[in-house]
Amino acid sequence: MILNYDTILLVMKNVVQPLQKFKKQTALELRKKGFSYSEIQERIKIPKSTLSSWLKSIKLTDYQTQKLKDKREKIAKANSAKKSLSIERQIEEIKNSSSKNIGQISRRELWLIGIILYWLKKNKDDFKNGVMFSSSDPDIMKLFLKWLKEAGGIKDEEIKFDIFLKNKKVASENLLKDVIRYWSNAVGYPKERFLHHIYFQKSNAVFKDNQKLNREENQKLDREVNKNLDIDKIYGFLRVRVGSSSMLARQISGWIEGIINII
Repeated sequence: MILNYDTILLVMKNVVQPLQKFKKQTALELRKKGFSYSEIQERIKIPKSTLSSWLKSIKLTDYQTQKLKDKREKIAKANSAKKSLSIERQIEEIKNSSSKNIGQISRRELWLIGIILYWLKKNKDDFKNGVMFSSSDPDIMKLFLKWLKEAGGIKDEEIKFDIFLKNKKVASENLLKDVIRYWSNAVGYPKERFLHHIYFQKSNAVFKDNQKLNREENQKLDREVNKNLDIDKIYGFLRVRVGSSSMLARQISGWIEGIINII
């Protein structure tokens, strides 16, 4: 069936125009109630340009304007939180997938990992005092201890521990117990192995390598460090020492040289 021109005009007059008028009236009422353009557009399905021409003469009250602003901010925060959650999930999925790629670590792989780790932390020629390794990361410490025993052939009784804390002023008896408990649990050795081996760094040691800082600046930085200390989270760093290990230290130095030679 083909509609003639008169029929089309009749439809426009009796259907389309009243519908458009109804939409406009609805849009005006919604705007007067403080609805945003996007909210109105979503309800009546009208082009934004048409909507703008209809509503340009309507002024919102200060209350309505503030309410719309608050609503936009709330939506923005919700969208941001949703996006952050999505990113966190993606990161977690990537991490889980990547961790499975590692599989089992062979004895040789562990041996090489330990050499690289020691190289990063120590000078390859520093072997006079034997094997020593320090870190504030418990996972790195566990890895190095595993390497010492499985790749280096070191026995438990040959391993000694030193704990270094940054600030003696906040080192209460309870905190020291907490620190010992933390490192004992972290590396899997009894608390008795740590009791008599706690040391304190001098505050200024944090800045001793920066010769450009004058005394006043050092003191200012030192005050900032002390001010920002979180007592519950101060565990310092752990140092592992191996008794009578100068020979192992020389071996490590040679292994590092071997890696350098094939680079």
